[in-house]
Amino acid sequence: MTTTVRPRDPAELAVVLPYQLGYHPGPSVVVTVLHDKRLGLVQRHDLHTDPDGCRETARQAMAIVAREAATSVIVIAHEDGAGDSAPLSEAMLEAALAQGLHVHERVVVRDGRWYSPDCRESCCPEDGQPLPRPEDVPAIAAFVHAGVAPLPSREAIVEGVLPERDEERARSVGLHLASLGRSSSTQTFGGGAIRPPVPWTDRGEDVLEWWTRILDPRLQATPVTDLADEALAWVAASLQDVVWRDALMGILCPGAMPVAEQVGPTVDAAALAARWCPWVPDILFEDELEGLPPEEIELALAGPGDVSPQQWHQEVLAVRSRLVELTRLLPAGATPPVLSLVAHLAWWVGDGTIAGICLERALEIDPDHRLAELMLRLLSAGVRPWDGPGGAAAGEAA
Repeated sequence: MTTTVRPRDPAELAVVLPYQLGYHPGPSVVVTVLHDKRLGLVQRHDLHTDPDGCRETARQAMAIVAREAATSVIVIAHEDGAGDSAPLSEAMLEAALAQGLHVHERVVVRDGRWYSPDCRESCCPEDGQPLPRPEDVPAIAAFVHAGVAPLPSREAIVEGVLPERDEERARSVGLHLASLGRSSSTQTFGGGAIRPPVPWTDRGEDVLEWWTRILDPRLQATPVTDLADEALAWVAASLQDVVWRDALMGILCPGAMPVAEQVGPTVDAAALAARWCPWVPDILFEDELEGLPPEEIELALAGPGDVSPQQWHQEVLAVRSRLVELTRLLPAGATPPVLSLVAHLAWWVGDGTIAGICLERALEIDPDHRLAELMLRLLSAGVRPWDGPGGAAAGEAA
């Protein structure tokens, strides 16, 4: 659901934020960027009390805000106990001033009430004022009318995004992986693989067909669960090939990676695998691109005109859901590359919460997974996938 919201004051913004985030922020400090009167980037930071940690969190947060060319910021602290948010909230104020940023308002929310810690007037009750009811806030009337309500916590989103594994199927897929000469351990599937990738191109036509089924967003698409366990094993094994993995990431997220530098049979194959995705570039084979300068190749592979990711949101979400279903059917150790692919899709459409959840889970399974670590660092720094030369995910082979 895409909705433009215009809260009229910080109290309304505090009510709107859970609807924008998709969940109630819980004990945290939320920093909202303002471009004049228009809301911009939203950052949520867990509370902590260590002074050095608070200062470093605030410094990083305001460095991102400054890069966004904000005209001002609003800082909303959510706390369970009186004063819990003060160390981080104060650090945010100091860091904003150090960056030359104007703090439009600083607010504390607790027990359904709000107050401004910087207000020196006698007009406000000591325990603050009640927050407005959601149905009384025009900025979220569309959400309420549609029956959309935020989840109770970020943990609830994690449970919704990452479903429980089908252990029976995962064990069977693990046996097939073992038959390929690969265990399902994280050492095999992490960034520091100890052996060369499975030569998946030996079954290239089959693997391509299986990927095509997985990346099909259409209603009539074959359910991922209908794929045989052997097929799932080959699909998982193919992601050990970083060239194939990066080609899929570049094709599925136009503009986010320097696909032009990878032109060749692998990119052609990735484009074929994603042929039912309406937002991906038209299939251009290597001989069609021969002789073109790199900038024209990149333009040719940049996707369908000026279409934004949001215009294909439902189809992207369908593919993302199918990739998540794939993780449910694989042994845990085989999932970090797929989770990184899911995260990249989410990041590409601006859903940082989902991207962060997937990357954190990938690193829980394999702390050495270099791609997930790199993407999480960039996400935490407020970098977008299309920022910078070649996109945020460009750089070292991770």
